[in-house]
Amino acid sequence: MNLIEYITISIHITFSNKLRTLLTILGIVIGISSVITIVSVGKSGQSAILGELDKLGINGINIKIKSGEMLANDTLKIDDSEYIKKYISQVKSVVPVFNGFGIVKRNNRNREVYIWGINKDFRDIFSLQILHGRSINQTDTLTSRNVVLIDNILAKKLFHRENAVGRRLRLTAKEDTIVLTVVGVIKNTNEIFANILGEQIPAFIYMPITTVQKIYNTNSVDQISIKVDKQENLEDIGIKVVRFLERKHHNKDKYYVENMVKQKEQVNKVINILTFIVGTIGTISLMVGGIGIMNIMLVSVNERTREIGIRKAVGARKKDILIQFLIEAIILTIIGGIIGIVTGVVFAWIISYFSGLPFNISGTIILIAVLFSGFIGLIFGVYPAWKAANLDPIEALRYE
Repeated sequence: MNLIEYITISIHITFSNKLRTLLTILGIVIGISSVITIVSVGKSGQSAILGELDKLGINGINIKIKSGEMLANDTLKIDDSEYIKKYISQVKSVVPVFNGFGIVKRNNRNREVYIWGINKDFRDIFSLQILHGRSINQTDTLTSRNVVLIDNILAKKLFHRENAVGRRLRLTAKEDTIVLTVVGVIKNTNEIFANILGEQIPAFIYMPITTVQKIYNTNSVDQISIKVDKQENLEDIGIKVVRFLERKHHNKDKYYVENMVKQKEQVNKVINILTFIVGTIGTISLMVGGIGIMNIMLVSVNERTREIGIRKAVGARKKDILIQFLIEAIILTIIGGIIGIVTGVVFAWIISYFSGLPFNISGTIILIAVLFSGFIGLIFGVYPAWKAANLDPIEALRYE
C-alpha cells in the first residue's frame, strides 16, 4: 500500500469509533491548550510589565543616597540635577524626584496615593500621556504652586468624569492638608494592574517638587533620575555622575547608581523562568496524554486482533501493520493538537480580554505544539504498533 492508502484507512478507523477517539485525544487537547495558554499569558504579562516599566521611565539611571550616617551636606538637592545636566555632556535629561504617600479626598470619596514631586522635564524620562490639560511647568516649580496631575481612573473615581481639569481636591500628607487644583489628566500608566488589583495599590499623582518639599519641610530630594544619549554607556555615566556629586558635596561613598535597564532585564528573566516552569507543568500533561494514547492503542490492538490476523493471512506484512498503527496514533495526536491549539488560543484571548493584558500569541509556539503532538503520537504509538505487527496470524485468527 502507498502512504495515501495508509492515511485513508487510518482516518476511517479513527472516526469509526468516536468515543474511543475522543477519550484518546482528550489528554493531548488539555496538554496543548495548557501550554499555549500558559505561554501566551506569560508573554502577555511580560509585555505588559515591561511596557509599564518603560512608561515609568525605567530606561535610564537613578542616583540615590546610601542608607546610614548622613550629614546635611550629603543630601541631594534640586541644584545637583541642574549641575549634572550642565557639566556632564552625555546626559540628555535630568529630573530631581521627591516621593511620599498621602490620601486625596473629594467630598466623601478618597483614595490612597503615591506622590511624585517632579519638575517640567519629568516627561522626558517618564512617559506620561496627557489626556486633558497640561503638565507641570517651570512656573509651577518656581512658585511652588498647589497644582496636581492625576490619572484618568482617579479622576473618574473622585469626579465621576475623566476631564477633571480645573477641579479641586484635598491632599492629606504628613498630617497636613492642602487644596490642590487639577491642571492635567494623564493616562493611567498602571491601568492593567489597576484593573486587576483595584484599590490595593495606590494611585499616582504628580506635583511640583517644590510644593512636595514644602509639605515635608525639606529641601532635599530622594533621587535624581537621568536619561542618557546611549544606554550602553549607563554604567560609565553613572560612575561619572557619582564622582561629580562627591566632588561637589566634598564627601565619598555616599551615593549609588540604580541601573533601571538592568533591573528591567532581571524582571524579564524572572518572568521567563516562571513561564518556563509553569509551561513545563503543562508539558507533563502532554506526556500523560501520550500515555493515554498508548493505552487506548493497546486496547485497540486487542479489539482488532482478528482483523490483524485476517490482514496478515491475505498478505499484509509486518511493515504494513506497523505503519498502519503508527499513522493512526499520529492522526489522533494531530487532531488533539489542532483542537488544543484552538482551545488554547481562545482561552488566552478570554484571559487577555478580562484581565486587560495584551493578547500575545506566538506562531513559533503553535508550530512547536503541532510538531510535538505528532512526536508524542509517534513515540507512544511505537509499542502498540510493534505489538500489532508481531502478532502471530494463526493465533490472531483464532482470537475471539
